[in-house]
Amino acid sequence: MTNKLEDYVEEVVEDGVLEVGESVKKPTDPEWVDYVLDHLADHELSEGNPTTDGLRRVTEKLYGQIIKSDTEILEIPKQPYTGKVTAKHTLVIEKYDGRIVEISACVDVIGDKLPAPFNRHLVATACTKAEGKALRRALKIRVQTAEELNTEKDEEFNTDEPINDQQIVAIKTLCKRNDVDLIKFVKENSDKPKTVRDVKNLEGRLMINKLSGFQREGTPDKLTGYNENWEETFGAK
Repeated sequence: MTNKLEDYVEEVVEDGVLEVGESVKKPTDPEWVDYVLDHLADHELSEGNPTTDGLRRVTEKLYGQIIKSDTEILEIPKQPYTGKVTAKHTLVIEKYDGRIVEISACVDVIGDKLPAPFNRHLVATACTKAEGKALRRALKIRVQTAEELNTEKDEEFNTDEPINDQQIVAIKTLCKRNDVDLIKFVKENSDKPKTVRDVKNLEGRLMINKLSGFQREGTPDKLTGYNENWEETFGAK
């Protein structure tokens, strides 16, 4: 019998899946998102955001075996490059306790809102985004995949627009990966912020780009030393 995944919020443990001594988290724990992202390899992150391939692997590690992963195209574009595609991706997962669960997600992709070359591959782009969204639902994380973000056309925005949650997660993830003192780094790249929420959206984008460079070239000595407790004094209130 197939059940909706949303009906289950359970801890998943399988012999050989979690390393000995590893602290197991639940989706209801505040640290759950960090726990999931920590299981991603460096090449499964793009500017601090998880890739669909990475989430697929982590889903099978933490939750269960994916026994079905299919995309259904609900609407095809009437015009090339500018039309709309609606895609629905369905996952069927055999949990490590033996039960079968199903979850699905739908996305709309509009060619006019996609940058090149994605606007030439509307169906493929919609399929990838729908799978990523379904995997996020399975893992119960709200952080968007790199594919969901990288296929969005940049639009003009207010230079005073504040940093968003997605950017904060990316900065946190990259600082942790590269052993960067987050507070020192943010203060060095923003105008006297009292908390990370004082950072502007554009500043956040530039920080993510710089941290991605650290991942390739190494962290400057003056910025080394990630502090797990940075949110106690510098986090959002």
